[in-house]
Amino acid sequence: MTNRRVISALRRKRAEISGHIHDLEKRIARQRANLANLDATIKLFSPGTNPDDIPPKLAYRRTRYFARNELSQLTQDALWIASGPLTSAEIAAAIMQAKGMPSGDVAFKEIVTERVLTVLCRITKRGTVVKHGTSRDAKRR
Repeated sequence: MTNRRVISALRRKRAEISGHIHDLEKRIARQRANLANLDATIKLFSPGTNPDDIPPKLAYRRTRYFARNELSQLTQDALWIASGPLTSAEIAAAIMQAKGMPSGDVAFKEIVTERVLTVLCRITKRGTVVKHGTSRDAKRR
């Protein structure tokens, strides 16, 4: 009796995933056709250009935890109120506390820390922040 329910649920899930894959394959085929059309148009206007030399632009997917520029602002706020240099993990903990996020989840904290590192790299390049040290947990002020 239970085996039939389990098998039925598994079959439904497989059908759902299979349908999703089928839809994605159709979308990929459509995008490949669009890319071929663009390549042909590029060659019409610039015969010496090889379209394969154009690097792909990576798609950016915003995290659902932070609004636009919110993580950058929270990172800078954490650095502003700190009495000294902070590690990326300390900044992440301060941000999670400010947002009321659960601090006990180690995996989630690592995700936020990785995002903070990305923000820190970006604002370091701008000259807003100075990095101290060479390790992943280097102090920043």
